[in-house]
Amino acid sequence: MKKLLTSLLALMLTFVTAFTFASCGDTEGGNADDGIVDVRTKTITVGYTDYAPMNYTDDKGTLVGFDTELALMVFNSLGYEVRFKLIEWGNKYSELNSGTIDCIWNGFTANAEDEGTPRSEIVDFTYYYMQNAQCIIRKNGTTNVNSLDELEGKSVSFEAGSAGQSYVEGITANILQKPVTSQMDAVKEVNMGTSDYAVVDILLAESLAGQNDYADIVINEGIEIPVEYYAVGFKKGSELTQKVNAMFEAYAKIGYLNELAEKYGLETKVLTDFDAE
Repeated sequence: MKKLLTSLLALMLTFVTAFTFASCGDTEGGNADDGIVDVRTKTITVGYTDYAPMNYTDDKGTLVGFDTELALMVFNSLGYEVRFKLIEWGNKYSELNSGTIDCIWNGFTANAEDEGTPRSEIVDFTYYYMQNAQCIIRKNGTTNVNSLDELEGKSVSFEAGSAGQSYVEGITANILQKPVTSQMDAVKEVNMGTSDYAVVDILLAESLAGQNDYADIVINEGIEIPVEYYAVGFKKGSELTQKVNAMFEAYAKIGYLNELAEKYGLETKVLTDFDAE
């Protein structure tokens, strides 16, 4: 751990130094306040939803999670102060385009579509850094379905604007669709018995099912769902996309991505080989 922290500090110093020279290398005709101070006072606003284990509030009221910690480390290393803004997932693009957030970093499925349009045509994505899939959850005692046709006549909750919505809209069985504000709300619908099933990210389901208030929640087995990949979303043409990619490469090399994933039980899901991308 001590070796890793030393590597991280050295990495952060490298980036800060690079920004210093980039800002101060040509002073002729420049402003008096050009330089590292300007860089360090820049602020990045990260859009997120409440979603364990990516971004969530712990028992002490602190925002934690894999995405939370990784965003802080990346942007601090690049010289930015980081702010987090809780958003409604269905409003993610309007928040980004209006400038109220600078990026979407919250288990954002890159290889998906919104209303028939590939997300990659709407935003610029970084490297894929996490593997995911949608899954169906139910309450213990509710019938395990082995095909989507068995959902006929059932109510199914999902987060509006999510990959889960795209999946539900592809179900040909006659179901009662119940869009909600967040994935956690979809889980709560099932937990309270107001929905028969819900479609949510499997990473969320695995972190909650059978635990504490969600002891009666189980993951439905028997239906294969395609693999998804998480990435960070920026406005089209943002120079930050490649800068974050460079940080991902650096963190993979020193082992930080693997260590952070292990902390949140994601060691089998994290992606660290970016050569293919």
